[in-house]
Amino acid sequence: MTARQDLAAAQEELVRALLAGGAAPPGFDAGRIQDQAHALLLKRRRGIERAAPEVPAALGEAFPTTFAEWASAHPPRTNSCSRTDAAAFAAWALPVRTSRRWWTPARKAAARSARP
Repeated sequence: MTARQDLAAAQEELVRALLAGGAAPPGFDAGRIQDQAHALLLKRRRGIERAAPEVPAALGEAFPTTFAEWASAHPPRTNSCSRTDAAAFAAWALPVRTSRRWWTPARKAAARSARP
């Protein structure tokens, strides 16, 4: 391998350790890598909190752990931003809600019987 290829491989290993839970590359302090990876996770989580505050509100106290689970399986993409991250996380974490017709026969009957 050339020097450039060696450097690229080392950088890829470092990024994998920081963003995807990989092992610390040789020559790096594993504790510091873990601390920095946690800081980057919190930064990403704050970005989602700002971009789509309704998502953390909907999840309540489960938001931090749910986000950590999602983030470990979905490392950030090269050209992603907080909004695309928030949309992807919301699609994964929030249940799909389907609209119901509000005018169903059962509701009409209930409304009629409730009238004086």
